[in-house]
Amino acid sequence: MSAMAFSMYQFTKGEGTLRTTQDLFTQAEYFAEEANRLYKVVRQFSYQVPAGAPKKELLEHLDKVPTYVQTLQFTVKDPTVGKAATFVKVDHVINETKNLMNVISKVVSTCFECASKYKLDFSGLAGRAASGGARDEDGSSGLQEGKGTTSSTEASM
Repeated sequence: MSAMAFSMYQFTKGEGTLRTTQDLFTQAEYFAEEANRLYKVVRQFSYQVPAGAPKKELLEHLDKVPTYVQTLQFTVKDPTVGKAATFVKVDHVINETKNLMNVISKVVSTCFECASKYKLDFSGLAGRAASGGARDEDGSSGLQEGKGTTSSTEASM
């Protein structure tokens, strides 16, 4: 997911593999899908965390993810006409992606703290919560060189 967010950031600088605004919007859709997958995995993990302040903190952060995902998805699907409207949409997509990435960062940090504190293992949860699809093992964003697009089975987590 961080590679996907970084490629979106690079787009704003005219760099990276995303070439068009449609590439950016497609990448944002895949980013939102991956955030949903992460939400499901962390929700499963949260059942292992004993009641207490760390679990409460984890769930507080985690419960924000669906809202940010939905906001990003609505922003991406919002139709635009003209350069000015497209520019505004790009700006909103980047900001919503940043907001989602910030909350995901908090979720992941809190998960790590819980796993360390309670000696929990969540390595097997990804297979149970995910609905399938192989992911790139090299950590890349799954972008096809020169095309700037991904498929949901190619996007990395």
